[in-house]
Amino acid sequence: MDLSSESYVDSMPCDPDLLEELGRVVWAAARLHFGIRDAINRIVGESSDAPFGTTLGGALSQLTGEAKTAGRLDIIEWVETIGRPAKNKRDGVLHAVTFTAEDNQQAIGAPSSEKGPHRYGVAELREVSYQLIHASRTLPR
Repeated sequence: MDLSSESYVDSMPCDPDLLEELGRVVWAAARLHFGIRDAINRIVGESSDAPFGTTLGGALSQLTGEAKTAGRLDIIEWVETIGRPAKNKRDGVLHAVTFTAEDNQQAIGAPSSEKGPHRYGVAELREVSYQLIHASRTLPR
């Protein structure tokens, strides 16, 4: 089987109404990751456009460490109250599992309420995107 076949990709069982919103969550998380990398670079005084091989959680931990060293309590508070909660919401989406729901639709959801809702709909995915965008926009400079 040719895994690059367009027909195979197009025939994957999914809820097509969620695909755009799932992509938006991933894009918003990537933008937040980029902003955190830049915040770390500003604190340490090095500008870099090099690829950043740290996970989002690792980047938040690195940012916290650099902020503590620099005495940036505003950044530490942002990580604790906005940044890490947004990352946790993203994790709920990215670690969700697919299933066939009672309405016979393909669905995606968290296996436990700790990670997110049992079933993500468009509104729930948009809320995760909003939280990630809010985190990006409020990251102290």
